[in-house]
Amino acid sequence: MTPSVNIMSRELALSVTLAGALACSASSASAPVPSAGCTAAGLEPGVTTGALTVGGVRRTYQLVVPPGDKTLPRPLVFGFHGSGGDGAGIRGYLGLEKPAAGAAVFVYPDGLADGGATGWPNTGGRDVAFFDALLATLSAEACVDTHRVFVTGFSYGGYMTNTVGCARAGVIRAIAPLSGGGPGGTCNGEPVAAMVVHGTKDQTVTPAQGQQSRDHWIQADGCAAASHPAPTPTCVAQDGCDAMNGVTSCFFDGGHEVPSWVGPAVWSFFAAQP
Repeated sequence: MTPSVNIMSRELALSVTLAGALACSASSASAPVPSAGCTAAGLEPGVTTGALTVGGVRRTYQLVVPPGDKTLPRPLVFGFHGSGGDGAGIRGYLGLEKPAAGAAVFVYPDGLADGGATGWPNTGGRDVAFFDALLATLSAEACVDTHRVFVTGFSYGGYMTNTVGCARAGVIRAIAPLSGGGPGGTCNGEPVAAMVVHGTKDQTVTPAQGQQSRDHWIQADGCAAASHPAPTPTCVAQDGCDAMNGVTSCFFDGGHEVPSWVGPAVWSFFAAQP
């Protein structure tokens, strides 16, 4: 059930062949599903800091609205930070906005500290409730394509990406957990397209946890065990997946990090979703 939301304030304050992926997407993409915000005044372009009260707790986020037609439905991309981080910090690290070139709205939520490092323990479901509230708010205020809601995140944010993908498959079109694990708990039984990225020398979140994430989505999306090379080096795409929900995995020679090629690769994966 979607929680009630009280809006307290809005504080203003490698190489991947993207063109080819976008051309493929354009030829096979489903028509956009405009949100209610497409008939509203729309949000002004730029970077702002916003806040919501969800379950009696103030939650904050950084929002990036591209310039251009405010009535054009654009994909909405969530980016979740790692332990001890925040939305502003993960924004540049993920490197998604440059390859997107103004084609999407981006939001970077802030986790809660709870007396320790900020993160996404989802205690009592509160972080998924924050996602629900933020999606509802932005759908009402900005012009987004509700068929193309994408989620990614690094480390603890990768865990959160899997958690949200598990709980809100069917609402989310695709996910890209980066150096994370999970999902844990019971999923809602719906498939979701997934791109799992993990370093084979990661000593913070072991590669085995990334492999477990990959295997979860392979099963959820009805894929075969066999795979074939994907356009991005080090990546493979599973055979026989659900027609709308493929699984790509990229296990690269590196540690707990987001190499420069990952942002363009993730955006290409999102942009190619039908």
